[in-house]
Amino acid sequence: MALGIQDAGQLRDLEPERARGIMTVVGQKIVHELNGRSCMDIETVAPQRQGCAVTRSFGQRVTSKVEMEQAVAGYATRLGEKLRRYGLATDHVTVFIHTSQFNDGEPQRNVCMTIDVPEATNDTMQLIKAARRAVDGLWKSGFRYSKAGILTQNLATPGSA
Repeated sequence: MALGIQDAGQLRDLEPERARGIMTVVGQKIVHELNGRSCMDIETVAPQRQGCAVTRSFGQRVTSKVEMEQAVAGYATRLGEKLRRYGLATDHVTVFIHTSQFNDGEPQRNVCMTIDVPEATNDTMQLIKAARRAVDGLWKSGFRYSKAGILTQNLATPGSA
């Protein structure tokens, strides 16, 4: 570093105002923190997740509806696992499927659909059912799909709507 500072001890000994002039207010706060003066609040409770997604690119292009349903059902299963881990639920899922924009000369398709579920849930079977309904509505033959995913937002606690 141009100031000759090579370790945290030397940074700690830097004048806070000089640190601010060189590294902005963040640098000043770091110097204060290194000297035992708390400047940054610590979140004792992590904020609740607002959304969750499971998406993947396929190793090979998907050209059959059955393959797509299987892939999206797997993503819905993983989504349910994530929601349960955080004690959350959703009252809808959005499924997307698309082709690769890099395959020149091939027909392109990029579509998504949101399916509501009657009550906020993290139940795998309900999530799979909703995801398969979306695939039914989205599927169109004649395309080589490269990626799919399932996502949700505005998460709630199980049983709430």
